Amino acid sequence: MVESALSMMVFLCMLLGILDFGQFIYFQQSLAERTRAAARYAILDPTQTTKIKNMAIYNTANPTQSSKKLLASMTDSMITITTADLGTPEGRVTVAISNYPISFVTPFLARSLKAPIVSITMPSEAPW
Repeated sequence: MVESALSMMVFLCMLLGILDFGQFIYFQQSLAERTRAAARYAILDPTQTTKIKNMAIYNTANPTQSSKKLLASMTDSMITITTADLGTPEGRVTVAISNYPISFVTPFLARSLKAPIVSITMPSEAPW
């Protein structure tokens, strides 16, 4: 029984660590996909910041009352849109998501941290 208890403790710690790592990778990939979707929308008209943020949050530029957030904790204050050289062939649009909170499952790591900043830059296709 003692041997089983010791091995079970190690097994459960490893299992919880795997869950935390998988959750972190899931949120990082989800944030990258949300940033990519918003950047693809932004290259057409970078002046529509509200619609670009809605695209990142709801996956639609014009959400309805029944629209659900794809990532529950995401807010529009986490999304930053910057432009450079618009109106020229070198025009660029950058969409970044920062400060997304991630909470761990593991009891001895039971704290929250902010996900790394996810940023994507694409050439603007707005008319020049």
